[in-house]
Amino acid sequence: MRLIPPGPGPTPTTLAALVACCVLAAGCSIFTRSIERPTADVRDVAVSTVGWSGVAGELRLDVSNPNGFGVPLAGIEWELAIGSARAVTGSVELSQTIPARGVAPVTTSLAIDARDAVAVATELARGARTYRLAARLRFTTPVGPLEVALAHQGELADAVAVLGR
Repeated sequence: MRLIPPGPGPTPTTLAALVACCVLAAGCSIFTRSIERPTADVRDVAVSTVGWSGVAGELRLDVSNPNGFGVPLAGIEWELAIGSARAVTGSVELSQTIPARGVAPVTTSLAIDARDAVAVATELARGARTYRLAARLRFTTPVGPLEVALAHQGELADAVAVLGR
C-alpha cells in the first residue's frame, strides 16, 4: 500500500469563494419559495370615547401568517364609516412580527379628529351601530413590502355604553 501525502489544500481565495456560494445559495432559497399573503379577520371595532376633541376607539384583528418565517407588520391604513356618516381615515405605524404559520392578535387605536367626530357622534346619537371598515395592512418581507387589503362590515362594540344609554 502506498500512501499519498496530502496536497497543499484549498487557498484562502478558494475557501472565500466556497463560503460566498453557500451564503448566496441559502439566501436565494428565500426568493425561490413563494411568499403567501397573510390574512386578517376583524374581531371587533369599538368606540371608547366621544367628545368635543374627537372620537377614540380600537380595532382588534387576528392576523394569520401562512409562511414558514415571521412577517413583520409595519402599519395599518384604515377608513371607517359609521351609519351614514362619511368615511374617516387614519393610519398607525406598528412593529409587530406575525409568527411563522401562526396567528397573532393585533390591537390598534382608531382616532377620529374633532372635525369628523361631530358627524360620527351624531350618527351614534341617532342609534347607528353599523360600520364599514376598509383597511390596508403593510408588511415587510425578505423580498420587499407586501400589502393586504381588508373590507369588513359589522356592529360597533359597546357604542351604547359610550353614549351613556
